[in-house]
Amino acid sequence: MISAFCDWLDATALSQTFKDLTWFVPLVQTVHILCVAVVVTATAMTDCKLLGIPVGRQSLAEMVGDLMPWVWIALCVLLATGALLTITEPSRELLNTAFRIKMLMVLALAAMLRIIQRGLRDGPDHWTQSRNRRHAARLMGAVSLLLAVSIVVAGRWIAYI
Repeated sequence: MISAFCDWLDATALSQTFKDLTWFVPLVQTVHILCVAVVVTATAMTDCKLLGIPVGRQSLAEMVGDLMPWVWIALCVLLATGALLTITEPSRELLNTAFRIKMLMVLALAAMLRIIQRGLRDGPDHWTQSRNRRHAARLMGAVSLLLAVSIVVAGRWIAYI
């Protein structure tokens, strides 16, 4: 079923137009990669704070307040640019195991970032109020950092699988 959808999408005029424009894929990939950099950098900075590694002078709450709007904007742009790239080469993306794993990891990372952000709505010291919360924060920081790196690796593997 997915294969048939890929064949149909690949044959559309839109897909053919995107393929014919020699500048299209490099431009969209460049925007995509820049947005990946925004998400990974903001995530890494937040994760370092959660892990207790000093990064800058801001508190975790201030950092999350400053960075998360950029992360959500970048994730929206990533969705748009990813859709454009998928329209251009649907089989390369949608039939690829690395792509599917990457998408699941992106959803998991977004959910974790949202949990971190929502916890701070209870107060700027939410993640340090108790021993259990400090442990949860460290665990989320480690898992989130691992997910961010794994997403980049999976994104690179798409070209080789």
